[in-house]
Amino acid sequence: MVFFDFFDNLNPIINPLYKNDVFVSLIHGLSVFLLNAVSYFYIFLKFFKVLCYSKMTFEWLPMINPYVWPFSVFNVLTGPYFAFWARVLPSVKLERTSVEISGIIAVEALNSVVFFCIQAVNYLIYVLEQLEEKILNDIN
Repeated sequence: MVFFDFFDNLNPIINPLYKNDVFVSLIHGLSVFLLNAVSYFYIFLKFFKVLCYSKMTFEWLPMINPYVWPFSVFNVLTGPYFAFWARVLPSVKLERTSVEISGIIAVEALNSVVFFCIQAVNYLIYVLEQLEEKILNDIN
């Protein structure tokens, strides 16, 4: 029924540790903690991504001054993040102009981190399923 047995595929040195109920319970608790931490980090990143998109949108609209309240909040909260990417990726110089692409790269980097958070959550859920199945099998 299991896609593959998580515990049988481990290194032979580590595999005897999974026979110990205390170690399995410790790994289970750590996995639950990591799952919660990564999930909250994911929620924070999604909120921060909305702030980044809002800042970029308000900079493009000519009728909105992004340096006055309430729109300055977006600049204050996301300014250091965009400043970091502006230092890492200087503007691309063309013949007489330059193009600032660091904002686009910053948002795409944020999207990549969100994707890796989703992958980590999926893996932690799989580990928890395997741990709970092992605990249930040990009880029966």
